[in-house]
Amino acid sequence: MTRYTYERYLSAKKTVDDRALYRGAWKEVGKHLAKAHAKPWQILEVGGGIGTMVARLIEWEFLGRADYLMVDESAELLAHARRWLAEWAAARGARSELSADGIVIQSPGIDLRVRLCHSDVQTFLERTSASPKADLLIANAFLDLVDLSATLPALLAQLSADGMYWFTINYDGETIFLPEHRLDGELLRVYNRSMDERRRGERGAGDSKTGRHLFRHLQELGASPTAVGASDWVVHPLGGRYVADEAYFLRHIVNTVDLELQRHSQIAASDRTEWSSLRRAQIARGELVYIAHQLDFAGTANPAALAR
Repeated sequence: MTRYTYERYLSAKKTVDDRALYRGAWKEVGKHLAKAHAKPWQILEVGGGIGTMVARLIEWEFLGRADYLMVDESAELLAHARRWLAEWAAARGARSELSADGIVIQSPGIDLRVRLCHSDVQTFLERTSASPKADLLIANAFLDLVDLSATLPALLAQLSADGMYWFTINYDGETIFLPEHRLDGELLRVYNRSMDERRRGERGAGDSKTGRHLFRHLQELGASPTAVGASDWVVHPLGGRYVADEAYFLRHIVNTVDLELQRHSQIAASDRTEWSSLRRAQIARGELVYIAHQLDFAGTANPAALAR
């Protein structure tokens, strides 16, 4: 039986995200970070996980001298991030040194200090609301896990006067498994609805159509995007095999759906078991195709509008 860990899922997801991220938005980010800047770039990432976005920005030659603050509510993920980034740096010949609060990565042209902050995002935002300074604000596969109305204004308020946000992999209500199965429609409707009903205390904690709803939220906050595009996850076999660790990624996705459906009495256990067993077998045979529709956004915020 597969033992599922979120750390391995995030690591396996990196190649999936690499393909998915909308080029138009990340080119805007690249141009932004290519500007002359007297001080180290100040970068804030919320829901940073194990640090795959840090690695990606170096791989894509976006980062030179920067202070990178990565916030996550999981102490276990942040501890794993220090190890993962150190191993990643060593594999590419970069020097890394663990610090009291994170890791420093250096190589020719790269001088990056990564600070790891253990906090839920709402608490972090309340604590830092008086001192916005981020030149780049990143939320990757995160905004569909929070209450946008409550979180987005405070998040955008973290930007410096000429800072840019980059909000990526925002789920937008469509999941496809191929070959199609007669139970797909019913099971995935319930799964999507569970995102809309998810709560954290008195607040919502998700939205199955975050992607399309971000247009309105950003416009109302004076932060209309300058680049928007699809960042769909598309995972499929090549010659009966999945690249990198993407078979594990798929097994984790199917397991996540299965566990959520167990909480809903309207789904017959026999139907859920039939569907999940078939999907696991298709992964093992190198047959399953998985598609999830998502949107990426990049832009700047109007400080005057945020202050209202």
